[in-house]
Amino acid sequence: MAVLNAQNAQNAQNAQNAQNAQNAQGGGIGPGSTLMAAALIRTREAIAGTEQIQPVAGQASGLDITARLERLDDIDREAVMAGELLEDISFSATGYDPAENTARTITVLRRKTGTNPLKASYTELAAITRPGLDDFRQAATLIGSYAELRSDRAAETQVQTQHLVPFFAAILPIEASRAPATLEMLDLAQDMATFVVMRVKLNLGCPRPPQFSDRIQPMIACPSHASLPSGHATQAFTLATILALLQDPDAGVASDSQLYRLACRISINRTVAGVHFPADSAAGAVLGIQLGRYLAARARKSAFGSAGEVGRGDFDGTLFHDSGQPRDFHYAILNQMVAGADPSTSFSTGAARVRPAPLWGSLCKRAVAEWGQRWS
Repeated sequence: MAVLNAQNAQNAQNAQNAQNAQNAQGGGIGPGSTLMAAALIRTREAIAGTEQIQPVAGQASGLDITARLERLDDIDREAVMAGELLEDISFSATGYDPAENTARTITVLRRKTGTNPLKASYTELAAITRPGLDDFRQAATLIGSYAELRSDRAAETQVQTQHLVPFFAAILPIEASRAPATLEMLDLAQDMATFVVMRVKLNLGCPRPPQFSDRIQPMIACPSHASLPSGHATQAFTLATILALLQDPDAGVASDSQLYRLACRISINRTVAGVHFPADSAAGAVLGIQLGRYLAARARKSAFGSAGEVGRGDFDGTLFHDSGQPRDFHYAILNQMVAGADPSTSFSTGAARVRPAPLWGSLCKRAVAEWGQRWS
């Protein structure tokens, strides 16, 4: 009984502390409030007075750079790792002949191994070629057919405009309390996908479905940026790939797995919503798979103890059709794409090493450890 009473008292105290914190925020006395600052000033004046400050002796840092990284606030830690990862990424655009205002192909380049930035050289990570305007026009008919699924997909589509990770967390045991490093890894991977795909979109400048017909009428606000590749598809396939490699560092793309089925469904939901073409999803799948592989490879030396390698992926939107007719996208199509049975897509088998990213790698190492302890 005494134990229960003590536990009840502790629970009551915890509840009271939480209520006090909530009341403090509501009353304008949180850590960043003007009232808090004024209170701290007055308290110092009262207890420190005008006495001369006698500084203590300092000490050299006892933490290496990865340990110091862990002590940063989340937003600062992510900024550091994003900078480390982005410094090895570049882009190359190939135009039309005769020239047009948009690029025909945009190639995502990644830096080869080597430490001297003044002598950096690059190799291809992914190349995306946009479909022609007539390809988009013909595919607009598919959007009308998909509109029949909007009521069924409304909840998913609305939530997925802002949140993708919870859908993957429903598949694998990556709860916030047990896998914080894994969730942080996924958040940064999703941001990296955004950084890259937005640059690709900008160069290719592809139109959105509503521009081809006033009967499409999207169920959500249509983004103002270009369509291909789909950003949601790129993010979803980046997450699926990095999670697959977390479980098995040598995993391939298993299109029928729960992870890749989810990535396909997230992508298709954007077509259902009326804001993307199937080709957008296919291009995003190729780019996302390559980015997931690249991010895992850059962490591999830290997380898995061996140097990482990654090959090249290509998507040609002018070949994404069925005998001249618009082509759909789903996991059976994805299976053909990764198996080399689709003329629009190829993944090279000749992989080349990437430069390690020690800071990003330290985060992934903790994520790997969390996965290994998932039964605990």
